[in-house]
Amino acid sequence: MSSVDETILSVSNLSIGFETDEGLIPVIEEVSFDLHTGRTLALVGESGCGKSVTAFALLKLLPPFGRIISGSIKFRGQELVDSTESEIQAIRGDRISMIFQEPMSALNPVFTIGSQVAESLLLHRHLDKKMAWQQAVEMLVAVGIPDAAQRAKNYPHQLSGGMRQRVMIAMALSCEPDILIADEPTTALDVTIQAQILDLMHDLQERFGTAILFISHDFGVVSRMADYIAVMYAGKIIERGDAGEILTGARHPYTCALLATTPRIDASVTRLPAISGRVPAPGQRPAGCYFQPRCPNASDHCGEQRPPPVDLSVTHQLICHEVVSE
Repeated sequence: MSSVDETILSVSNLSIGFETDEGLIPVIEEVSFDLHTGRTLALVGESGCGKSVTAFALLKLLPPFGRIISGSIKFRGQELVDSTESEIQAIRGDRISMIFQEPMSALNPVFTIGSQVAESLLLHRHLDKKMAWQQAVEMLVAVGIPDAAQRAKNYPHQLSGGMRQRVMIAMALSCEPDILIADEPTTALDVTIQAQILDLMHDLQERFGTAILFISHDFGVVSRMADYIAVMYAGKIIERGDAGEILTGARHPYTCALLATTPRIDASVTRLPAISGRVPAPGQRPAGCYFQPRCPNASDHCGEQRPPPVDLSVTHQLICHEVVSE
């Protein structure tokens, strides 16, 4: 097993565009981050900020109209941006796996869950069908599915939402990947099942030493999972740092606003604030700071010039004209 904190994926200045009738529209702009063995990086932001598009690009799963414009994605030193389809297929589902947002649409309704977990083992580990099925059942046991040998013969519609999510995790971890991408893995689950899934992912991370890219809009969920946090807005990472730095010392107005909308058990506030406005669509982003139209601290030059990067510590950076004071 790799040592903890080894950098196994490095994304540098990644820009992505979508082909439209008006030409190539930038969607993701100069995104950079690293993933470390045994650690979790949370990518946080509202819907439409570009979190899932970034994740899909790592596995070259962009839609047909999506294009990587520039930048680098290096997995253990191997450049993935220029990789062939056969090269990325050898990595996808084996060394890098993904849990998709909605398990009912990600699972195939006409195959048993056991056969779907076994598929990666057949493809990447070249096991025979009997051995692949046996390991699939063992993986279902590992993710906490009761009576796994019998449940493996079930079809997705015969399982609850929480069980289907466990199956997705079993599929993603069946080949003991180096990296797990979890795209809003608990959004559709009730609070109790959500907590169980998060605990399960954390336990399996400790067992396998997996690096996790955890995508979410919910700081409450992120606070349970993340070692590092990168906050994304309108296709750009606007603040990043250790989890503690962001959760207790956020300085970007957008990050502060997101945190203010997160329920707190120790707070007396009964009505949570909302962030006015909405994330600008690609092609409709303002000339200066993209958050300026929604920002309570904005001044005139925020709408005219792109904000500069600000280093608050070795690990804590943000992009802002008007840094929120502590």
